[in-house]
Amino acid sequence: MKDKIRIQIIGWLLLTLSLLFFGSMISYNFSEEPSLVAKNISNPFNIIGVFIGFYLMKLGFGYAALLLPLSLFSIAYYLITNFSINIVKLLKYQIIFLIITSLLLGLIENFDTIIVLGEVSNYSYSGLLGGLTLGLIYDLTGKFGTILILFSALIISTISFFKIDLYSYLKLAPKYFKKIISNINFDIKSFLPTIKKHEEHQKKTRIIEDESFLEDINTEEIKKIEEEIDDIKIDEKDDHMNENITTNNENDIGLEDNHDEISIEKAIIEKEAEIDNQRNKSILKKEWVFPSTDILHSLDESSVVDEDDIRERSELLKNSLSNFGVEGSSGAIKTGPIITLFEILPAEGVRVNKFVQLSDDIARVMEAQSVRVLAPIPGSNHVGVEIPNQNPQTIFLKNVINSEKYLKSKAKLKLAIGKGTLGDISILDLVEMPHLLIAGTTGSGKSVSLNTIIVSLLYQLKPEEVKFVIIDPKKVEMSLYRGLENHYLLKFNGIDESIITKKDNAILALRSLEKEMDSRYDLLAEAGKRNISEYNHMMKKSKKELMPYIVLMIDELADLMMYSPRDVEAPIARLAQLARAVGIHLIVATQRPSVDVITGVIKANFPARIAFQVATKIDSRTILDENGADKLIGKGDMLYQKPGSPAPVRMHGAFITLKEIEDLVKHISSQPKPNEVIIETYKEESSSMIDGEEGINDDLLYKAIEIIVMSKQGSISLLQRRLSIGYSRAARLIDEMERLKIVGPFTGSKAREVLVDESYLETINEE
Repeated sequence: MKDKIRIQIIGWLLLTLSLLFFGSMISYNFSEEPSLVAKNISNPFNIIGVFIGFYLMKLGFGYAALLLPLSLFSIAYYLITNFSINIVKLLKYQIIFLIITSLLLGLIENFDTIIVLGEVSNYSYSGLLGGLTLGLIYDLTGKFGTILILFSALIISTISFFKIDLYSYLKLAPKYFKKIISNINFDIKSFLPTIKKHEEHQKKTRIIEDESFLEDINTEEIKKIEEEIDDIKIDEKDDHMNENITTNNENDIGLEDNHDEISIEKAIIEKEAEIDNQRNKSILKKEWVFPSTDILHSLDESSVVDEDDIRERSELLKNSLSNFGVEGSSGAIKTGPIITLFEILPAEGVRVNKFVQLSDDIARVMEAQSVRVLAPIPGSNHVGVEIPNQNPQTIFLKNVINSEKYLKSKAKLKLAIGKGTLGDISILDLVEMPHLLIAGTTGSGKSVSLNTIIVSLLYQLKPEEVKFVIIDPKKVEMSLYRGLENHYLLKFNGIDESIITKKDNAILALRSLEKEMDSRYDLLAEAGKRNISEYNHMMKKSKKELMPYIVLMIDELADLMMYSPRDVEAPIARLAQLARAVGIHLIVATQRPSVDVITGVIKANFPARIAFQVATKIDSRTILDENGADKLIGKGDMLYQKPGSPAPVRMHGAFITLKEIEDLVKHISSQPKPNEVIIETYKEESSSMIDGEEGINDDLLYKAIEIIVMSKQGSISLLQRRLSIGYSRAARLIDEMERLKIVGPFTGSKAREVLVDESYLETINEE
């Protein structure tokens, strides 16, 4: 609170200073010079006003120096309103604009008489410093070189500051200029008959109004002339009405015959709102400092749509369908950052499944990687044909996180997925899902999407609010997040891996999360609360430690299912069924969406699913229950099945680089460590496999002991493979051997130490 007040005080001081500077400069008389004993000073701010005006305007940058108090005023405003900005960046551009403005003013003032050194009075517009700089540039490059340099600097600075893609506009300038000229020619030609008739009308009117001839013209002749004038007016009205009728007839012909009338909906450009500016200035507080979005890369997403090219593609699509025997008329065209949706109204009697059957032929004709057909578009009588753009945009995660939609979202676990087909920001709520199943082939964008999910959560939640459990059997995909070990990664007592890569540890972690879920339910029952939100609300009021959300991420489910299907499927299914209320959410990904990996039990408990590009229609039906994912174009292109929604929605995933993730993790790891959250690992009590204290009567246990002693490694996975048993049973056998002092205690990911030798087997045989 003290820091906030201190910042506002600084802001008010800067505001006062900016007003003092502005008043002194605007009222400065260039004939006055600073003097402590001067009298008859006209400046309302007296001596200090003359000093400011003399040094900043007369000796400095002339009238361009007025930009300086404006800069101070803007900084003061941001500080007073607690609005975070990059002050260094702002000042840099303002100084550049000040210098360029000063030089331009000097060029205007002394265009024909620029000299390197001269009287101060020669530089009232630009100031002495600005004038001398201008004179130096003029002496080196000449008049036209000076003009070229100054205007180039102005354009470059403007493009850099406002992030304007000037080339995209210049590229289309000749086409628009040609269209304007053709429209002007058309208007002139259409207006010529009216001009001629108007001239005839003026001639006849002048004849009537000429008093010198009125005496010689009888009344009947005057009436005839008036009737002719009325006929001319009627003809003009008829011509005007005919033009309107012609225009209306053109609109009624049909969209397939008049391409200029096709409705083209351009991609949505979402409002931006810097996430850094919306947060409190936590850098001035000794609290958690969220990472700045400056870590992330971005790109100006404003684009110019070539409407003529789009209409040509629409005509090509309609003609191609007609050649294949499918008639229809063109509808609206909706452009997006990655794809363009062409709507087609099928002719009477044309079945929509014909469009689906022609998807491969359409892709060939349109020279597209793949084409997805919506037959029909939900809630419409049109068929939609989604065709990839020839120059697709890259959707950067920074643009999504900095969007107004992301900042205003009330979701507790909001995921910045990317954008919709029309360019609208796509924000999902993991709490509402409450679990997410992801599938896609290698290179489809699945791993990048997992990264964007993690990063979007890191930008909104503190370490005490969310913890991650990351299971990565492939060992390399999620290794970047090891730096989060002391802040965001949940720790298990007995598992020495921060990112879980070993399958035994993965199964142990799943079982331990089951136990944690049960413990949380006990806490909620004691507190009389129904879910984690109500519980944390109560804890905030009493200023006690919150119950953090837990996000379990499995990067490759297929590897775990191949290793031990029962021991993986059972805890995942139980967590998916019950863990929502206690804040445990699952995100499970696989690149092999077959029925032996995504089983019926798992699929039934994951109503929210994302399908990236898959190899076959069967894989698409496995994950989404319908075709379509096989027609995606990869690189983040996805179909999202919302819980309860009849059809999936197409979206495009945001992109984030490994360098961005490394910088983000580096920022987080450099901060003070929060309190650790460690949960106990699952340990099931062994069943009765002994008779008395030491006697052994179980054949399976004897075989297990023999395997462990002969191999000299106390491994659960070894027993699973050699005895063809599940994880739980193998774990019980190892626990029993520990009780009998055959193997040592649990040591994390390493195999247990074998404490006996082969002579122990002979002792057992004798008994």
